[in-house]
Amino acid sequence: MDNNFIVIIDDMNVKPSQEINLKAHTRSFPHGFLWGASTSHFQIEGNPFEINNRLSDWSIWANDPSHINDQSSADQACEFFDRYATDLDLLSSLNLNAFRLSLNWAAICPHPPIGNDLKINKEMIDYYRKVLQMSKDKDIKTFVTLFHFCLPQWLAQEGGWQNEKTAYEFTRFAKIIANELGDLVDFWQTINEPLSYSYEGFIKGVWPPGLKNGYPQGFIALRNMLIGHAAAYKAIHEISKAAQVSYAMIWRPFIPRRITNPLDLLVTYSRNKMFNHFFPMAVQSGYLQCPFPLNLFSELQSLAGPIPDLKDSADYLSINYYTREICEFSLNAPFLPLGIRSDLKTLPINALGWEICPSALLKLLTIDTRSYQKSTTGKDRPIYITENGYASRFSADLSIGDWSLKDEERCDFLHSHLVSIYEAIEAGINIKGYLHWSLLDNFEWAEGLQIRFGLVRIAYPTQERTFRDSARLYAKIAGSNNLIDYKK
Repeated sequence: MDNNFIVIIDDMNVKPSQEINLKAHTRSFPHGFLWGASTSHFQIEGNPFEINNRLSDWSIWANDPSHINDQSSADQACEFFDRYATDLDLLSSLNLNAFRLSLNWAAICPHPPIGNDLKINKEMIDYYRKVLQMSKDKDIKTFVTLFHFCLPQWLAQEGGWQNEKTAYEFTRFAKIIANELGDLVDFWQTINEPLSYSYEGFIKGVWPPGLKNGYPQGFIALRNMLIGHAAAYKAIHEISKAAQVSYAMIWRPFIPRRITNPLDLLVTYSRNKMFNHFFPMAVQSGYLQCPFPLNLFSELQSLAGPIPDLKDSADYLSINYYTREICEFSLNAPFLPLGIRSDLKTLPINALGWEICPSALLKLLTIDTRSYQKSTTGKDRPIYITENGYASRFSADLSIGDWSLKDEERCDFLHSHLVSIYEAIEAGINIKGYLHWSLLDNFEWAEGLQIRFGLVRIAYPTQERTFRDSARLYAKIAGSNNLIDYKK
């Protein structure tokens, strides 16, 4: 192995530094259950072609230190572009058989079309083909996301998702990928977390395009993402009728700060309908409808209506879950019907201030998502948890030492959320797989490199990879297909 590619991989049979004792009693997951880990291209790749040419809106945005909380950069990230073979070996050594990745639209389609002719970068296609083929050779199922927050800069300059042209170009991109790589893709995901994208980029203004309180623009972007999703879903199925296609939806159960306060109850209702149900309800029905009381605003009423090919355009449910949210009414809210996120915390929190609440995951699996677990024709939609993880905080300049390796909080998070998933399965919910966020520490968008979600620790100055104790625990669970009780 090249000395520049430093990895610390202890034999999984060797006791870790923080010993995990296994008990005899186990709870078995269904046969064929997928155990995996998730990533996204911009957060890990350090793709030199994209970075050197500033091809995406995010490669430009993140190059401005004022946009990133720790003033770090994604230019290097985890160097997955060069180290993917090592990282797939890591994933496989953890007994994982599923890998979620996203494709670098900006690097694959670096230039705008000339007329109707769009030239693609064949070297990037070849690169992803190698990644996907290596995954297949290791019997790793792949979840491939087409849009994970990053736009080609040439599209961003034309308004990005505020321009319906982006939906058209996204469909063309989906066709290209389905033709070039479709034989190696097991599960397709058109768009990752559309509500997160709209909120962070158009309401908070901390992601591109950097608008603040741009509610009309955010809704326009969501409508165009629904158009793009529907068209991409149809295009992929035209190329491969048996394809499994969906979108990844983040679910954040909301509760009112004051259960007896009618205004808190109203904003809780509104936030739930908007952030959790707006997109899935449109996909289910084929009709975009802003929920009450948002539908009373004239600028949003004009967006309502049917979207071609949208109805039932999801073959499975892809659920991302991290936390619940307490909310409350406030006269200082920029958009009164949605209130604000409360500063009240009643549970333990992670480094991002998110409450740790595995019971909310059980509720959303057994209650909140029930109406989407079947199509309108009654066809069952299996569920895959495609993101779920714990954030810690360690400076990006750390290298030597055992910092963060004894990650008891992440072990507890992992185990407690798997308990909720197991209980949901026992209750009859058709959950087919769990993919932890993330395989590697990575560039966490506006937070930079300081926020650590990885099962595998990345020491960025050296790019050394080291298993955390959570990785070892997860390897035991995945290898046995059992929810093993443990104590530290």
